[in-house]
Amino acid sequence: MKSLLLILLTAACLAEPHLPPGTKALPSAAPKGRGPLALVNLNHHVLGHARVFGGQEPDLFVAGYGGPQAVHLFKWVDTAETGAPVFAEPVVVKCTFKDKGTVFQRKDGTILGLWISKEELVTTEFDREKLEFRETKREKLPKAVKSPASLGVLMTEGGHDLAFEVSNGGKGAEGSPNTEEWRPYNSSGIAVGELRYRYLMGMTSKGEARQITKTKNEVYFSMHGITGIHLGKGHERDLITGSRQGNLIYYRNKATSGFDLETKRLAAGEDGNALRHPSINPSVAAYPGGLIACGEGSLYFYRFTGEWAKTGAPVFAEPVSVLQENADLYAGTLPSPTTVDWNGDGLLDILAGNSEGFVLFFENIGSNDEPKLLPATRVQAGGRDIQVQAGYSGSLQGLQEARWGYLSPNAIDWNGDGTLDLITGDITGDYLIYLNRGTKTQPKLDAAHPLYCNGIDLHGMWRCRPAVARIGDRVALAIVDGDDHFHLYWRMDDYNVEDGGKLKLNDGKPIGTSGGVGGMSGRCKLDFFDWNQDGALDFVIGTGRVVSIPDRETGYPMAALGQNPVVGGVIGSLVDKALPMKAKKTLGTPLVMLNTGTNEKMQFARPLVFRDEDGLVVQPGGAHETGAVGTMLGKDGPNLLICNEAGRLFLLPGKKLKTAP
Repeated sequence: MKSLLLILLTAACLAEPHLPPGTKALPSAAPKGRGPLALVNLNHHVLGHARVFGGQEPDLFVAGYGGPQAVHLFKWVDTAETGAPVFAEPVVVKCTFKDKGTVFQRKDGTILGLWISKEELVTTEFDREKLEFRETKREKLPKAVKSPASLGVLMTEGGHDLAFEVSNGGKGAEGSPNTEEWRPYNSSGIAVGELRYRYLMGMTSKGEARQITKTKNEVYFSMHGITGIHLGKGHERDLITGSRQGNLIYYRNKATSGFDLETKRLAAGEDGNALRHPSINPSVAAYPGGLIACGEGSLYFYRFTGEWAKTGAPVFAEPVSVLQENADLYAGTLPSPTTVDWNGDGLLDILAGNSEGFVLFFENIGSNDEPKLLPATRVQAGGRDIQVQAGYSGSLQGLQEARWGYLSPNAIDWNGDGTLDLITGDITGDYLIYLNRGTKTQPKLDAAHPLYCNGIDLHGMWRCRPAVARIGDRVALAIVDGDDHFHLYWRMDDYNVEDGGKLKLNDGKPIGTSGGVGGMSGRCKLDFFDWNQDGALDFVIGTGRVVSIPDRETGYPMAALGQNPVVGGVIGSLVDKALPMKAKKTLGTPLVMLNTGTNEKMQFARPLVFRDEDGLVVQPGGAHETGAVGTMLGKDGPNLLICNEAGRLFLLPGKKLKTAP
């Protein structure tokens, strides 16, 4: 009994991704398979660089978190036309520590890794032959350096000085965003709670520690990393940090050893204005010619121009993607895809939105049966890259989410002019339309315009994707409404829709979506697609683990898949009692809901999961929501296009999938 219970507990507690055996992420079809460098993680931290393999430029150490944690080493192989470094596929480095560290190389060639372990500083040395960081020293940090979040190194003639990121102790809004009582903004629309800041403490090679920034209110929320950087004569030992909001924070250090920091400045672009990294949470690491920054998303290279802004800040060129050879296609974090012929060449391409708030276009240069897709380019509207983000008050979880967008696009010829338009949902719960004023082969989108119903902006649950379809001579739009139900609307004109009523199950009940309130609401990616090829449009749905369709008691995936194994009897009772609620959670799971009515009078069966030929539920990976769509891309469709939350795309043959409760 005891051993069986242990087996059941283990099975229930592990929420591991599952894809059909042999499934691989869609690869880059660019020469040498080049594409943006990104680990299978939500976030990246460039630890530093060193010459490990003897190349012309140094190799790169990168850690990932939000997913499998490991330290990776990327071998430098080339410099791209953009000036960005190109690396080979990564190898995993053996290391006890996975983050809160920095890697650097001394003049004698020794490669060191320094790591924060609670209140201790750990020194490790890299073994090139065994690809391993081995601990050589462990020391207590000075009391003044309390709970540091990251560290950076500045070399001296005989050693190195250290800079540490520490908190000023501010507290954010109280309570949980998963309750009805949660209020991150007051009645005047102002964020509640203290604005949390980070600042820098310094420790010299002699062990002396003190505050080195002018104030304790330097950067909102977090810096995410610190790097020493050589920017020319008189700037050999300057510092740059990242920030949650995307600014790169520059400190001139006038000291030849130790610290004498000037007031902070914001690293500038070539127009003289402060740079803002494309995604949230960038950390930074110096690299020859400039610096590499990365956060939630892939790695970017910022080339130092050698110029200085009027503010006294260094000027960097616009960031370009750091590249990897033999790369997977990368769609950004939490992608939501669709397949359409975007450039009018008769081939299905992929469009995808992501948490950064971009819409990406993956061009198919192969065929529909054997697609070959190039790395993404950003879709523009009104002459600029589309990027939707929450801003000050656009996220129900508060100000700290200002840089997330969770953009979820769908494409259809909305106004009947023969070109594809875009309709999007996002973090705010609003729905926007981008009308195409170009041609089939050269799309040219207008800037975003709200959709209205009865004169009010069409609004529903946050982080959802609208389903769109042409039915007869009308265009249908389905969203998750403010009651948390699937809801149908019909196009009236370019910017207005009329209410088509709630969509229902076979038993006449509305179709619910969320496993809870607040942060547990929404997160549902809808798509109209005739999965069983009977002529009626079904729903293919991408979910996060907190989604619960069609109700919170029995819905998928949270209630139905997130509970304990179906074992019943005494063992089932024991498992229920033994497992904490957090152990009962599942992963985001693609679903299908079959339309048992007609397109004009829809009604839906309860959701089904996709299972592989072994009967195992398909779960591409990640707790957050990602998209899923039915598609005729690939042989013998219909097929299923899904994503994991780390930005990989998977095309699963429909004939090898089973749908079942």
